[in-house]
Amino acid sequence: MLTAISGFRWHKLLLIAFDALLVNAALLISLWLRFEGVIPSVWWPFYESAAVWFTPLTLLACYAFGLYNRVWEYARGDAALAVIVAVSSGMLVGFVGLLLTGPAIFSKSIVVMAWLFTMMLIGGSRFGWRQIRRYWRMNEANGSETNGRRHILIYGARGAGSVFAGHVDDTPNAPYRICGFVDDAPRLRGMIVGRYRVLGTGDDLPALVKKLDVEEVILAVPSASGEQLRAMRQRVKAAGVEATTLPRLLETIDGEVASDDVRNIEYADMLGRDMTDVDLTLDPNYVEGRTVLVTGAGGSIGSEICRQLCRYSPKRLVLLGRGENRIHDIYLDLRASFPDIEFVPVICNFTNEDHVDRVFAKHRPEIVFHAGAHKHVYLMEDCPAEAVRNNVLGTAAVACAANRYGVERFVAISTDKAVEPISVMGASKRLCEILLTSLNEESDTKFTVVRFGNVLGSSGSVLTIFQNQAAAGRPLTVTHMEATRYFMAVAEAAFLVLQAGALGDGGCVFVLEMGEPVCIYDMAREFLELYGRDPDELGAIRITSLSQGEKVHERLCRFSEELEPTTCPYVNRAAPKGPAEVTWSHREIVERARRVADDPEAAAEFLRAVHPPLVAATTEAVAATGGE
Repeated sequence: MLTAISGFRWHKLLLIAFDALLVNAALLISLWLRFEGVIPSVWWPFYESAAVWFTPLTLLACYAFGLYNRVWEYARGDAALAVIVAVSSGMLVGFVGLLLTGPAIFSKSIVVMAWLFTMMLIGGSRFGWRQIRRYWRMNEANGSETNGRRHILIYGARGAGSVFAGHVDDTPNAPYRICGFVDDAPRLRGMIVGRYRVLGTGDDLPALVKKLDVEEVILAVPSASGEQLRAMRQRVKAAGVEATTLPRLLETIDGEVASDDVRNIEYADMLGRDMTDVDLTLDPNYVEGRTVLVTGAGGSIGSEICRQLCRYSPKRLVLLGRGENRIHDIYLDLRASFPDIEFVPVICNFTNEDHVDRVFAKHRPEIVFHAGAHKHVYLMEDCPAEAVRNNVLGTAAVACAANRYGVERFVAISTDKAVEPISVMGASKRLCEILLTSLNEESDTKFTVVRFGNVLGSSGSVLTIFQNQAAAGRPLTVTHMEATRYFMAVAEAAFLVLQAGALGDGGCVFVLEMGEPVCIYDMAREFLELYGRDPDELGAIRITSLSQGEKVHERLCRFSEELEPTTCPYVNRAAPKGPAEVTWSHREIVERARRVADDPEAAAEFLRAVHPPLVAATTEAVAATGGE
């Protein structure tokens, strides 16, 4: 250990001595250029005075700005900025000292040239070493056994594509050998990005794959819309090779990707949208340095909200849920990824008012995201009392605790099933919307509701059901040939929930922009194609029937509402344009809910009053056949 430390110190001393030589070399070069190759003897005292001031002060500034504590092999733009600031600081102080000592002769032009040459020499030495190391490593890799390295093309030469290529170059024993880029921008053809040339567009893929023996094409356009991704994938498929992709923008913590992040294309990617016009930052006063509580933190939406909240540096994140395994998993995951944030796992049934009160009293959250709820339509049809107890009274317990303990913002998740509900689950969530908007009128807490449709990849979603059925070799089940649903990727939904929570003064119902509704039957066909199966094969898809409480088509906005734009292009405000169907206050809702919470028939009658077409809960269990 002592030998290693000693060696490291000697390395620093050698680098400092080398920098001292570079500072003096910069002065001499400046003098030589100023006098066209012959330095008059009268200027040597100036050189000596300048060297006495510039050399130690520049070295001290370089040390202060960490130039001797960096691994230059992996240096990037921040390191170049550090060189500029360090050299400029040292030379500026040296210039002031030189003026104060008043040498007999003085030249500002020589000082300026010395400053520029010092930056060039010190910066060039660092980044030159970086390039030499990369060259050696790539030569070693190219000279080693390459059978295990896949020949790839990167589809997308800008942004993520160029960054990814740089990561591959910087990674010892990377699994890829990059053959070049393809990009659909014709102006980039033949251009060199980093070390690699743009060889053509997506239409050139078949010829390039054959010529370069390409085994895989990585789609490196994380901001691509679903339609663009479909077109790119089709071009790769036509070339006869495997297509993989990089994570979308919202899936990454710092916006950068490495070779380990490459994954297969998923159906959720096909519904992605270009989010580059949305500011990914949030007002630092919203989350940064705050205590945030998330209910349902182990669920699909709740856990993703937690992950994305961590980007904005909360002080403490309270993970509340009643499933200990899920809370355990998300707690360990977040603690490993964000060691500077305090995470508090809490196992709690939020329908227990006393327990919820103790959690709020102990942790004093300033922001609350309420993502916990029963969500499956067919299950709640048979359990209306449980829907009332969990969704309505549970929401009331958390919201009232937030009101008592002075929470600043309370953001609750709703669903398109709450729009003109015909299901038990939808009616219970509609009651939650009414309850929270009513409570907002007499509270300092800003209560906000965010309504959206289905989330692809969440537990029990139609996509998860398709994946399980395909893995088991069973036909994909679709409830109705014409059934449509609104879909959104988990990462996009969670991010837009955060955006919506930062809007308005409370009492608002925000509706996420979900795009066009997707036909479930068409979705099943595309899913089979994506996983290499023939959708026209006999028995590949089986039509069943709508479950109790399911609609053929869902809506995101009630007939008595109209959508108004907000400052976020993917978040709209649902503004009432007519009288409300139900005008109960939050106190009335809680009182009625408590009376029926243990009586299924009374609970069904209570929920039926929320919207006249509501179908009463059945007493027969309904099998899960697809859809949410």
